[in-house]
Amino acid sequence: MPKLIEKNEKGFSLFLNKGRCGGCRVCIVVCPTGILELSGELNYRIAYVPKVKEGKEKYCTGCRRCEYCCPDWCLYVLEEGEENQTEKAET
Repeated sequence: MPKLIEKNEKGFSLFLNKGRCGGCRVCIVVCPTGILELSGELNYRIAYVPKVKEGKEKYCTGCRRCEYCCPDWCLYVLEEGEENQTEKAET
């Protein structure tokens, strides 16, 4: 699963399951720091998927609002220890 934010200094990563995204933009609206925007990339659902604005990764607070509000469950905030558990489950 692609990472929007690679383990930042706060110890978490933001993942996006591009195939599940419906392009509703809810994650962009609820982000308190405004770091998300639509990319020019379409997925197989013919929806534009979100991306992190260039150079804004460090402003993500890890509040999980994008994750909790996503109706398609395509965004995931994982803390440092959780990532290893996910990788083990996939293998």
